[in-house]
Amino acid sequence: MGTDVGLAQLREDIRPWRADRLHGAYLSRYDSPMLQNLLSDPDVAFEGPGTELMKSDVKTTLASTSFDGDRFVIKRYNCKNFWHRLRLAISKSRADHSFSSARQLTSIGIITTPPVAWIQETMVGLRARSWFVYEHTGDSIRADALHDDSDPQQIEQMLTTMVQNLVLMRKHRLSHGDMKPPNLLITPDRVVLLDLDGLRQHRNTRACEQALAKDSARWMRWWEENDPQPKIGERSRSLLNAAGFAVN
Repeated sequence: MGTDVGLAQLREDIRPWRADRLHGAYLSRYDSPMLQNLLSDPDVAFEGPGTELMKSDVKTTLASTSFDGDRFVIKRYNCKNFWHRLRLAISKSRADHSFSSARQLTSIGIITTPPVAWIQETMVGLRARSWFVYEHTGDSIRADALHDDSDPQQIEQMLTTMVQNLVLMRKHRLSHGDMKPPNLLITPDRVVLLDLDGLRQHRNTRACEQALAKDSARWMRWWEENDPQPKIGERSRSLLNAAGFAVN
């Protein structure tokens, strides 16, 4: 997503939406009969023709689908049990949080997947499942597909963007919460940050620095323990230290 597109999205109207036990909001540029159908029955996106199931576990389910000539991803935040629903009742909708976080990151110059809509289900007055809809990023690979013998320019592009993202977050007292290679998509011309569930706005610099230290440590742990790649790990350490993120 280019800068002009990102700024255009920030200027768009956010339209609230409600029907029966579902409510949410969407960006006006995506409004269409097909989007309205998706909002009113979001689970249909996981079952229809052309749907590709990308991930499914107790916490979340992801699928990609097409409508209005474009490809989109629908992330469903599952509700594990009644006690989980009680905890959700006192917190912001997870889908709303991801939608708002994507717009916030775009506003400070961090590239993420363009948000489309969020939907929240309410049952017996309590929040239940929710859905986050965003544009699909085509022609891409996840950063964890890289290894020490991968294209050096691609590795450098990925690592430089990751560190630049952390620098921008530090400037705005934000942290990602799960900074690891599977949460970066590499395209021919950009690196896209994913999984904004854990994005946090911190009240003070100290809390932000502590959270970013955890983000940096999580990144290093991937290349040293989860998928050891000594060259990528060492280059990561060098760039992080140079940017003021102390890692061992």
